[in-house]
Amino acid sequence: NMDQSGDAILIEEIDSNDVPENELGQFEETEPLHVVDIIDEAEADAQEEEEEGALIKRYVQGVQCLEFPDFCTKLEASDEEEEEAEGEGEEKPDARALEPSTSAQALARSEEEPSGSGRVGGGGIRKSQLSTALQGLMGEANLSFAYGRYETAERICMEIIRQNPLASEPFYTLAEIYENRDEVKFLHFSTLAAHLNPHDRDMWIRVSDLLVQQGNLTRARLIYTKAIKMIPKAYQLRLRKAQLLQKMGETYASMFTYLKMLPLMPPEEWKMCMNTAQNVARYFHVLEKHTLALEAMEGAYTVCGARFSLEDINMYLELLILNKQYAKVLKCLRERTNFELENDQEESLELIYFCVIPDDFIPELRAKLCVSLIHMRAHHLLGYLIQNVQEHITLTTDRVELYMDITEAMMQEHKYAEAIALMSPITDGDSVECPAFVWLRQAECLRQLNRTNEAIQCYERVVQMAPFCYDARFTLSALLKQQGRHEEAVQALEHPGDGEGPLIARLLYERCVMLQHIGRIEEFLDVGYALLSRHSIKLYNREEMMAAANGGSAYNSESLKIIIQMRSMAADNATSGEQEQQDPAKTAASEVSDLTVKDEFNLFLQLMRTAHEHRMYSAAEKICFAMVTTKRFTCYHNEIERIMILVCYYNDDCTIAFSYLRELIAKQAGQVTLWNLLSLMIQKGDEVRYYRFIRRLMVRFPEETKAMRMFQGHYHLNCGSFKYALNIYMPILRENPDPVVALCVAVAFNQLAMQRKVMRKTAAVGQAVAFAERYKDLRCAGKNLEDCAAQQEILYNMGRIYHQANILHLAVEYYEKALAVPLHPLIAEHESVLGLQQEVAFNMHLIYRASGNPWKARQYLMKYCVV
Repeated sequence: NMDQSGDAILIEEIDSNDVPENELGQFEETEPLHVVDIIDEAEADAQEEEEEGALIKRYVQGVQCLEFPDFCTKLEASDEEEEEAEGEGEEKPDARALEPSTSAQALARSEEEPSGSGRVGGGGIRKSQLSTALQGLMGEANLSFAYGRYETAERICMEIIRQNPLASEPFYTLAEIYENRDEVKFLHFSTLAAHLNPHDRDMWIRVSDLLVQQGNLTRARLIYTKAIKMIPKAYQLRLRKAQLLQKMGETYASMFTYLKMLPLMPPEEWKMCMNTAQNVARYFHVLEKHTLALEAMEGAYTVCGARFSLEDINMYLELLILNKQYAKVLKCLRERTNFELENDQEESLELIYFCVIPDDFIPELRAKLCVSLIHMRAHHLLGYLIQNVQEHITLTTDRVELYMDITEAMMQEHKYAEAIALMSPITDGDSVECPAFVWLRQAECLRQLNRTNEAIQCYERVVQMAPFCYDARFTLSALLKQQGRHEEAVQALEHPGDGEGPLIARLLYERCVMLQHIGRIEEFLDVGYALLSRHSIKLYNREEMMAAANGGSAYNSESLKIIIQMRSMAADNATSGEQEQQDPAKTAASEVSDLTVKDEFNLFLQLMRTAHEHRMYSAAEKICFAMVTTKRFTCYHNEIERIMILVCYYNDDCTIAFSYLRELIAKQAGQVTLWNLLSLMIQKGDEVRYYRFIRRLMVRFPEETKAMRMFQGHYHLNCGSFKYALNIYMPILRENPDPVVALCVAVAFNQLAMQRKVMRKTAAVGQAVAFAERYKDLRCAGKNLEDCAAQQEILYNMGRIYHQANILHLAVEYYEKALAVPLHPLIAEHESVLGLQQEVAFNMHLIYRASGNPWKARQYLMKYCVV
C-alpha cells in the first residue's frame, strides 16, 4: 500500500491463513515486477539539454540543413505528438478519447504535474544560466542595439549562443534586431526565445499572431498548444486558440477549448464568461453531449455564479437534471432561493425529512425542485408536492410541460397513481385542451396499474389525436389482443391516412402477425406483400415479369434497367422512367424501421407456407417477385430462388420457373434435386427450350454426360420420340447395364408397337417382352425372384408390359402374383409409400371391366382401393 505522507511504498507480506475469509476477496494475486532498466533522471535531462543545445547551435550557425518548420518540429517532438492526439479526437468527437469525464481528468492530470523538470520540450522552467562574463556581454549587446550598432549586437549574441545555446536572452535581442528588417528571421528568433523561456505568455502570443498574419494557421495552432502546456492557467491563450480553431472551421475543437477556458477566467470577465458558457452549453446540448454542456455551465458558475440570471439558473438546473445530479440542484436552489429543507445531515442530502416551498417561487424552479425531490426518493412528500404544484403553478398551455416533467419523474420512480393525480387537472379540467402526449402518459400509468379498460380508452384518444404515434398503436393492439378483441386489435394497426407519412415496417409486421392469428389469409398475404415490396420495383404486366426473371438470379440489376427502359419507351418520357427507378430507394431511405432482414425473411417463409396450404399460388408468386427485385435479401438468394421455382411450378408458370432453374443447374450440375425439378417441369410445361438447354449443358459439363444422356432419353420418351429415346438408351445399357434403362427400353418398344405406321408390331412387342425380362434379371441382381426384396415391383412392371401389349392372360397372372407376394419388412413398414397393391388392383379392375366382368372388377376395387 501507499504511504500517505510521501511517495514511499510500503510492502507487507501477509499469510493468507491470517486473513478472514470475508476479506480475502479484497486481495488480488499479482506477479513480481521485472526490472528492465534503471534511469537516472538528472543524467537523462542533462543529456537531452546537451542534444538540444547542439541542435540550436548548428541551426544558428547555418550548419543544420533542415528548414525552420522541420527544425522546430524536431525540437518540439513531444508537443507535436500531443497535437496529433488532440487532432484525432477533434476529427472524431464521438471517440472515447474525447469523452467528457476522460477529457476533464486528462486536463486535470496535465495541470497537476510539476513543471520544474528541467526539460525544455516538456515545459520546465529554465532560469538564466549566463555566467557573469556572459551577462556582461549581454549588456554590451543590448547597448549596441540601443545605439543602432546592429551588426555588433548580432555578433555578440552569436558568441553568447555559441557558449551557452540554451539561454533565451540573446534570442530576444536578435528578434528585436530583425523585427523591422527581416520578418522571417524575426519569427524564427522569436519562436526560439519563446521555446527557451516558455513562461513568457506575451512572446507566445506575438509569435502566433505573426503566424496567423502569414496564413500559417496550422503552425499557429501548434504554438498555442505548446504555450497552453507551458502556462496552463493563462485563459488568454485558450481564448486565442479557440478563436483560431473557429477561424479554421473546426467548431467542435473550438468549443472544447472554450470549455476548458471557462474555469480559468477571472471574475472581472463575467460577461464574456457567461456568453461563452451559454454558447458552449447550447452547442453540446444540440449534440446530446449533456455532460460537456453541464461542464460549461459549472465552469461559469464557479467563476461568476452570483451573477447568474434566472435564465442562466434555469439552464444550469436543466443540465444538472439531465445528468441526474439532483443533489446539486437542491444545493443550488438553497443557495439562490429561500426554500426550507430539512435533512439528516447538513452536508448530505441522502435523507430528506420535509421541505417548505415559498408561495412566490418561480414555476420553472418549482418544477425542477419537485423533479429533484422525487428522484432523491423523498416519496413521503409526494402528496405535499402535488398539492403545492396544483395550487401555485397556474395551469396554462405553456405550463403543461412543467406538469409533465414532474409526471415523468414520478413514472420513473414507479409512482403511477400519484402521476395520475397530478395530471387530473389537465385530463379532467376545462381550462386547457389536453394534448395527446398527456393522454399517452396517463394511458401508460393506467396500464402499469392494470386498469386495462381505462388504459385502452386513453390509447384510443391518443391514436385519434395523433394518428402517427405508432408506439400507442402497438400498445393498444397488444391490450386489445389480451382481452380477445382481435378484430379491434387489427384495426388499431392499420396505417393512418391515405399512404401519407413514412412507411412503418414494424406496424405492417405486427398487423401481418395479427391477421394470420385470426385467419384472415387474403389480407395477411396482401399486407405481407406491401411490407416486403417497399424496397422493390412494382411489376405491372407479364412482359415486366419475364424481363425480371430473364437473369435467373435473386437480384439482377440489368433486368431492372430493362424494365425501366420498357416503361420509359411506353410512356415516351425518360424522366418518368428515372422517377420510377428512384422510387424504391426513396421509400427505403424515408422509412423508419427496426426490422432486421432475418425478421422479414422469416415472415416471407411464413407467407409461402400459408399460401401453399391455401393453394394461393398467384399471390405467392407476386410476393416472390417482390423479393427478387430488391438487393435487400441477397444474403438469402439461394433459398429465394428455390422457393421461386416451386411457386411458379405450382402456379403453372413453368416459363419463369425454368428461367431460374436453368441458372441453378448450370451452377450445380451434379445436384439430383434440381434434375428432379426439371423432370417435373418437363411433364407439365410445353417449352421447346428444354432440349436445347440439355444439349448445351452436355458440352459444358462432359463429366456429367451419363446423367444428362439419361435425362435426354427420358425427355424424348416423354415427348413421344421413341426412336430417339432408343438411340440414347441402348448405348447406355451396353455401357452400364441398369434395370431402369432396361425397363425404359421395354416401354419404348411397347409404345412403338402401338403406333399405326409401325409395320413389324409383333417384333416390337417381342423386343419389349425381352427387355422386360432383362429388367427382371438385372433387378434381381443374380438372386431368385422369391428372394428379391423388390419382388412386388418386378411383378407389377412385368404385368404392365403385358397389359399394355394386350397380352391380358399373362398380365393377369403377374398381377395376381404381385397381390399374393409376401411384403418385405421395409415395404410393410412404409406400405403407404412403397406398396403397390392399390395400383395392381386398379389395373386388374380395368382388365375385368373391359372383359365384361364388372362384378369381379368391383371385387378388386372394394378389397384393395376403398379408402
